[in-house]
Amino acid sequence: MAELRNSGPPQFPKGDAAWKYDHLSISRTMGGAGANETTNPINLDAPPPAWVFETLNDDNDPGENKIYTQRILANDLYPYSVRPDLRLRDSIKDENIKNHIMIQMSSKNKTGAQGGILNVPFVNRFVPTVEMNTRMWIETVVEDGREILQLQYEQVIFFEFAFGDDGGTTSWPHIQVNTLRKIEDVSPEQRRLIEEQFPDANSILPSTPTSGCPYHKE
Repeated sequence: MAELRNSGPPQFPKGDAAWKYDHLSISRTMGGAGANETTNPINLDAPPPAWVFETLNDDNDPGENKIYTQRILANDLYPYSVRPDLRLRDSIKDENIKNHIMIQMSSKNKTGAQGGILNVPFVNRFVPTVEMNTRMWIETVVEDGREILQLQYEQVIFFEFAFGDDGGTTSWPHIQVNTLRKIEDVSPEQRRLIEEQFPDANSILPSTPTSGCPYHKE
């Protein structure tokens, strides 16, 4: 585990620099969408490549590297369907973040039960969990003259499936991201969405924001 204290907001990559397999929902063992990190990365801040919307076969996509991942790049949630933590980047682009603490944890289990990754027996038998990486950002946000705390996180779990055209093992990333606040600190826009999607939420939503950063001193 590692912990870093930094001023300002977390720094997320843009453009070609965002094509890093450690954070993509596409792994190298899935064909890597026919790209790599150094010579021909896919710019995730630009529209998807033209081949994403083409009919592919073994003639125009030898080895079926692109077919394997085509639907991920063609998804309506692109680019977040490809690199989910870009949603974290974009959700704070207009926020005034004074500072943040970044916490990283990692566990790998390539050869057996070692590594500290536990799972239910059914999953362990058919889809081994071989790696988990977590990043968390505890952010101090200045909003409406107050300092409030906000938590963002990214969790990447790698499952191994024994399939593939070459008979090899496919490492499949399962990624979860979120931005969290105390209920009294959600923005007016988020409050509106909560009230629309969860009509019963009015009973728990406070009428006025009340919380502040517990580490802030006048």
